[in-house]
Amino acid sequence: MNLWLTDILSPTALAHHVALFLIVVAVAMPTIALVRWLALAAGLVGGVTTIYFGFNATEGFWWALLVLVALVRIVRAINWRWGGRLSAEEQMFHEQAVPGLNAGQVRRLLAVGRWREVVPGTVLTRSGERIAELCFVVRGQVDIIVDGKKVAEVTAGSLLGETGISTGEAAMATAVCATPVRYLGFEATRLYRLLDSHTELQDAIELAVERSLREKLNRSNMAAAHGERPPR
Repeated sequence: MNLWLTDILSPTALAHHVALFLIVVAVAMPTIALVRWLALAAGLVGGVTTIYFGFNATEGFWWALLVLVALVRIVRAINWRWGGRLSAEEQMFHEQAVPGLNAGQVRRLLAVGRWREVVPGTVLTRSGERIAELCFVVRGQVDIIVDGKKVAEVTAGSLLGETGISTGEAAMATAVCATPVRYLGFEATRLYRLLDSHTELQDAIELAVERSLREKLNRSNMAAAHGERPPR
């Protein structure tokens, strides 16, 4: 028993315990940033232990790999945050679509989006067809057509195509640009791929879709109550 306690409480064993404990704590962290920093700490502690308390090439390799991966991920995250001030259009998207994200997370979303400018008459969605893009309009007006009749308008600061993107179902209406329109488009496949690996972005997009649908439903109900066309 005494020999067992001596082995467990030896400086080498304690240092290994600290490194392994940090890995366990890292997995339990609520944010990916904390996971990376604690994984880095675990790798450093493990590496120092391997070097100064009996070198083991195999252990040294794995601790070094952990440190390298954690550092790369941390540096990439810092670069996203230090990417400079968002432009006016990017800031509009941030404030009106995904206000819960930080600037770095917004840039990660913007990296899979495409800014597009289209002419009047351009069809963005067609009734009965699969929606290819989630659109955030920053300038212009898009008319929503159902059975050949205009039922609503989408203007700057609004999402378009959110129902199809969230459910995968075909569009229920046709969206036609009434004026020149500039929008930020997220192609469905690229967006899904990003959201699958970043839960915080997925949560933000889901909230944006829910908020957009709720606002459009409220406008429609108000217009119906007053016997008017839905307001902008």
